[in-house]
Amino acid sequence: MRFPRITFSLILATTLTAHAADDNGPPLRHDLNEQVLMLPAKPGLFGFDLETTLFKPDGPGPFPLAVINHGKKAGEAFRQERQRYPLMAQEFLKRGYIVALPMRRGFSRSGGKYVVEGCNLTQFARDQADDVTKVIELLRARPDVDGSRILVIGQSLGGYVTLAQAERNVAGVRAVLNFVGGIYWPDNQYCDLQTARNESFTNLGSDAKVDSLWFYGENDAYTPAETAARLYERYQAAGGRAEFVRFDAPKNAAHGLFGTREGFDKIWWPKAEPFLKAHGLPTAVINPQYIGPPAPKASGYARSPRNFYVLPPADEGCKTEYRKFVDDNVAPRAFAFSADGACGWAANSDDPSFYALKSCKSVAKQPCQLYLVDDVVVWPIAGIAPSDTSTAKQPKPAPES
Repeated sequence: MRFPRITFSLILATTLTAHAADDNGPPLRHDLNEQVLMLPAKPGLFGFDLETTLFKPDGPGPFPLAVINHGKKAGEAFRQERQRYPLMAQEFLKRGYIVALPMRRGFSRSGGKYVVEGCNLTQFARDQADDVTKVIELLRARPDVDGSRILVIGQSLGGYVTLAQAERNVAGVRAVLNFVGGIYWPDNQYCDLQTARNESFTNLGSDAKVDSLWFYGENDAYTPAETAARLYERYQAAGGRAEFVRFDAPKNAAHGLFGTREGFDKIWWPKAEPFLKAHGLPTAVINPQYIGPPAPKASGYARSPRNFYVLPPADEGCKTEYRKFVDDNVAPRAFAFSADGACGWAANSDDPSFYALKSCKSVAKQPCQLYLVDDVVVWPIAGIAPSDTSTAKQPKPAPES
């Protein structure tokens, strides 16, 4: 499960088809050679393609392959946007990897249907891993991919799927990383979540063939470290080979730290680096040119994000949401206000500035402008002149899981 908080205030050259970016999403990162492929996961009349984002280093390769598996937001899978993790892609490009991010069946523009097999979570995870295996097989046939050095990573639901991937003898897969992996539903009258998870982790451990490294946060709202530690014990007792890392994180942030600078620098890369080295996977920076966008520059409007008394004139609901947003989210994050007092925000997403503005514009009648980017107030001192906000639209939260 990947949980972008976006709130509305709201070349196998034959069959691997390249597509433009989704018109509703952020622009492609051409500096990271980003492209979108439709990979034929299942041929034939009832077959389907998998929408797959590819980030590629300059040059012919062959490059080791890193496959990153996405999580799931609340709601219909087909409504979920294409997952990109650009910061993580950038870090692996620096280390010489080609990076693939497949949207599994039923997600985004991928074909097929997302189905949970009742309480049989093991079979569900294996079905999802079928898609990952197919993508690996297709990409391994490319001349620019080194099929002998493959790393599989997953966050949230994607982390759970990587454990099903670890059951398989897929040529070239040397290790998997599981970041807060699990499956979660708040209410289900038909089966007990904890019992189903226990059985699933035991089953996945009993046939594990690839070593894994697990990361779980103490305050994770979906799979807390204490719960995960018990699942880890079951996995190991059944025969799975894994290492377990517990970490602390700011309030509500543990589940989404995988794709953040703080998560990479302070939490998981220091542990992952020696693990990957031990499994014959590269870790040294050889392409330092792959860097992110320039850091935001403070405008001088406010000395810190917590100068709440100088917020632009806005609906009181937006001001309340801004205060909560600052408390609950870490960078990357962004918050926008409109001239008529509406607002929009995004955190734990691929491009929070893009999505914060998009969410704001969806409800505002006048122009929107970024107020906060990461930890920097960027609202211009002149600003846009907000009008009377008595009729401004209230925040309309997007569903999360």
